[in-house]
Amino acid sequence: MSSVLVAALIAALMLPPPSDWTQPGHGPGATYYNPHETTFNPDKATKRWEIPTHGAPDCEVGREPLVAGGSVYSSVPGGLAALDPATGARRWFTKLVRRGVTRMSVADGKLITLTYTCDGQGSFLSAFSASSGARLWDVTLGGPAQDMVVDRGVAVVDTRPDYTLSTTGYRIADGGRLWRLTGTRGDGLLSAGGRLLLRIEGRGSRAVSVTSGATLWTTPQNWYAVGSDPAGGRFYVGGAGGGLTAVDAAKGTVIWKSTLPSPNVTADEKRVYLPRYRSVVCVDASTGRKLWSVHLPESAGQPVRVGALLYSPSGLGSPLSVVDAVTGKPRKGGMPSDEHYPPVVAGGRLFLTDGDRLRAYF
Repeated sequence: MSSVLVAALIAALMLPPPSDWTQPGHGPGATYYNPHETTFNPDKATKRWEIPTHGAPDCEVGREPLVAGGSVYSSVPGGLAALDPATGARRWFTKLVRRGVTRMSVADGKLITLTYTCDGQGSFLSAFSASSGARLWDVTLGGPAQDMVVDRGVAVVDTRPDYTLSTTGYRIADGGRLWRLTGTRGDGLLSAGGRLLLRIEGRGSRAVSVTSGATLWTTPQNWYAVGSDPAGGRFYVGGAGGGLTAVDAAKGTVIWKSTLPSPNVTADEKRVYLPRYRSVVCVDASTGRKLWSVHLPESAGQPVRVGALLYSPSGLGSPLSVVDAVTGKPRKGGMPSDEHYPPVVAGGRLFLTDGDRLRAYF
């Protein structure tokens, strides 16, 4: 190997990881934590562009964007688009005929989508080229589908074929079905190190492999995942007597249990952040002990941890809260936020939506 190639390889290995946001929650673990974004500065950011995220049909619903490979992916009126993050201009557009978007994910050069028909009777799992928007494959799911997570080359979907509970794994290379479990549902469908936590109809819960659907452990507890840690070593679960519980994802053993219930969490390596009424509460990830809390102007939405900061949406149009993630000390924020749509911070930019319009700040 020539010295030039060696130098190029070393330079490539020294580059920092991309600060992409490839599916809701940042990645398959739904941590809502982007540790690789270090360039966005909320103190200096201003709104640079704004676009609509859905059209007139009632079945079209705007979704939070994804950021990957230098493009922003978003629902737009009549379909899906890849956008220039600097200007909001479309790089490509794919039309969806009488379909709405439930979930999106970018993986292996593909935009994977879960969509539903406008009559509410069916759903589709589809793949498009992330670079061109060309449709690669399309799977008819045969009934309503609620959620999707993509990990390790597999798209896992909560489906209702014939309106019975089912969880199914599909190969994202070609849409082929890999496995199906009936009588299960993945409330808060996410992957902790390649493991899914599924409720069993009337019989507790079980953890299964995302690649095979094989059962790894079971519990009589009515557990459902509300988050995971960045290493994928634990589930944060609800349905555990009313309090948030940290569970070893490999064994199913309880690490700690809190009296604080939470429908969702944000987790870094040392802290867990919980939206609670009109506050965000920070607890120690090793013990569950409360460290601090921040009051918000309205109801708290899903917090997002990016770099050294914590971003918390509030109410409908209330100012976005930005605080130091370690101490809770306030920083400048104030952009209009929406508790139902967590912010996305990636590639040196902040993206906010209210379901109707997508706005970019940098």
